[in-house]
Amino acid sequence: MKIAILGANYQYISFYKQTKALGYEIISFGREEDDHQCDKYADKFYPISFKEVDKIIEVCKKEKVEGVTSFLIESALPYVYQISRALGVPCNSPECERMTANKYTMREQMRKKGVSIPAYKAITSMSEKVEMPFPVIVKPSDSGGSRGITLVRDSSRLSEAIKRAKEWSASGTVMIEQYVEGREFSVESISYQGKHYVLQITDKVTTEAPYFVELQHHQPANITKEQRRSIETLTVEMLDALKVEYGASHTEIKMDASGVPYVIEMGPRMGGDYITSDLVRLSTGYDFVAGVLEVAIGRFTEPKKPESHYSGVYFLCEETKDKVLPLIQNSRKYPQIVDADVWGEIKSVKCNSDRGGYFIYQSDEGRYDI
Repeated sequence: MKIAILGANYQYISFYKQTKALGYEIISFGREEDDHQCDKYADKFYPISFKEVDKIIEVCKKEKVEGVTSFLIESALPYVYQISRALGVPCNSPECERMTANKYTMREQMRKKGVSIPAYKAITSMSEKVEMPFPVIVKPSDSGGSRGITLVRDSSRLSEAIKRAKEWSASGTVMIEQYVEGREFSVESISYQGKHYVLQITDKVTTEAPYFVELQHHQPANITKEQRRSIETLTVEMLDALKVEYGASHTEIKMDASGVPYVIEMGPRMGGDYITSDLVRLSTGYDFVAGVLEVAIGRFTEPKKPESHYSGVYFLCEETKDKVLPLIQNSRKYPQIVDADVWGEIKSVKCNSDRGGYFIYQSDEGRYDI
C-alpha cells in the first residue's frame, strides 16, 4: 500500500511513525527549506512543495500511489483534494471544499442549514462597524493553533484585537463572533461515503482570557449521556450540512450553562495536540491514523465498539511549569505516563506554538489530575 503524505516537518513525526508501523510505503513531499524531521521514516522523499500540484501528480502516478493525505495540516487540504481527484482516489467534493474553505464560508453554510452556531460577522477593513453585543471573540478566518484569537469585552480593545487577527490571516479576513460562556469540547470523527462515526469527545482546558491557549486535553469528556447525545447529534448535523463525505473531522463545540451546544469551528482533518495521533487510540482502542489511511485508499473498515479508558495530555509553559515539568522530568516513575518530551523554552503563552513540552497519560482509574 503506497500513500502520499504532503508535509514532512516535526508536526508529522507521530503520524509518519504510525503509518510506517502499519506497513505502508510512504511517498513524502515537502519544501526544501523545511526541517525534514520525517525524511527518515519515508521510503522516498521528494523536495516538492505541496503547492506544486502538477509535479506531485506526476510523481504519484509514476509511484502508483493509492491514496493522499496531509493528516492534520489544514493549509494543505486544497492540494490533497486536487491530487486525489487527479488520481481518482477518495476525497471530499468541490462543493464541500468550497464550503469548508475557511471559518466564514463554513458559518454561512451552517447558518443556512439551521446548525447551532454563535452570531458572527466577517470584516476585511479596520473601519467596518461591528454591531454585536460584547463580549466577542476576534479571530482570523483562516488560521489555527489559537493564533490571533482575542476575547474582547468592550469596544476600547476591539481595534487592537482586529489588527492582531489580521496579522495571522492569509486572506486578511477577520471573524467577530458572539462569545459563548460555557465549557469547551472538541469532537473527533471520521466519515466514509457520507456516513459519520463520532469516535470521541475531548474536554479542553485553556488559559484564561484573552488568548485561550490550550493547556490540557482529556478523554472522554466528563459529561452526561444526554449532553453526549446532543453534542454527537449536532456534530453529525453539521457534517451533513457541509457535505463532508470522507476523512477525519475535528470540531470545536461550546456548551452554555443551559446545556445548548454551539459549533465554534470545524476542520475537515485530524486534530492536533496529540488528540488524534494518540489520545483517541489510548481512550477507545481505535487507531484513528489507520482509519484515515484506510479512507484515503478506499478500503475503510467500520469502527468497532470502543474500549473505555482515560487519556490526556498536559502542556508545558510558564503557566503550568510548577506541576508539569517535574512529571516530565520523572516520567519513568509514573506508569500512567506513556510519553513525555521538552522541545523548547518555557515561556508565557499567547498561542499553541509558544508551548515548550508535554506529557501524555493513559489510565483505567479515571482522569489523571495533577
